[in-house]
Amino acid sequence: MDKGHYHRREILSLGATTLCANPLTSRLYAAVQEEHSKAHGAILMCGGGKLPDSILDRFCELSNSKNSTLVLIPSASPRSDGGDYSPWLELWKSRGWQEVAVVHAQDNRAAKDPKFGEKIDQAQAVWITGGDQSRLAERFNGTVLIERFNALLRRGGVLGGTSAGAAILSKNMIADGASEPAMSEGFGLVPKVIIDQHFTQKNRFDRLAKAVTMNKKLIGIGIDESTGIELRGSTALVIGLGRIHAYRDENQPVDWSSNQRIDPDQWPELFVTSWVDSKG
Repeated sequence: MDKGHYHRREILSLGATTLCANPLTSRLYAAVQEEHSKAHGAILMCGGGKLPDSILDRFCELSNSKNSTLVLIPSASPRSDGGDYSPWLELWKSRGWQEVAVVHAQDNRAAKDPKFGEKIDQAQAVWITGGDQSRLAERFNGTVLIERFNALLRRGGVLGGTSAGAAILSKNMIADGASEPAMSEGFGLVPKVIIDQHFTQKNRFDRLAKAVTMNKKLIGIGIDESTGIELRGSTALVIGLGRIHAYRDENQPVDWSSNQRIDPDQWPELFVTSWVDSKG
């Protein structure tokens, strides 16, 4: 059995269903495990809200912050269009980064410049802020920025995002909707996962369940505020103060709390990534 806990609202009997991976998902994990052993990049997907020191410090640790450059992408927030990046710059500079640079575009046309985002090529880490994930999709889908992210991760870099900055990492992305999800296209770095954020705080259980029902080959990952998942190779670790909630088609949802690891044998879809498996 998975080491996570069944979602409280869904439990009727522990014997009603099984979360053990079927032969298909087991083969999927086996197929990607060897490739992931060669890829040392990491992503840190966070659910929004105030991020605790355990998450911020871990991002800096993974990135060797005192000796490297962080690229900040604030475009999910309307504030970024006015050129005011101060809240994010102050946050990360206070964490001891050698340098913090900003990559931002006012529209998709500007982002389609082949030189757009070149600062990422010399950086060790990228952080995507919260806001509206549709703003990120509209500006950066179909641009060189996505391949720069993949190149960063292939060379061992770190990419982090919170709220909209985590949701955008899906390929099939929840763009909006209260209980009914409005789907759109995200960056696709974790192409077999639909990510939702502010999960318990905004009561998004039904929204994610319906999104997974609409996309039966994918799993759903709901991330509470002040919580994150560190995904690196064949390891996924929960960090922070809340819980991570996982959905697969008609199965009972499962959740995990801080310092728990997500079993790759049972949730292999989480470990399929664009920088390892370019087919997505």
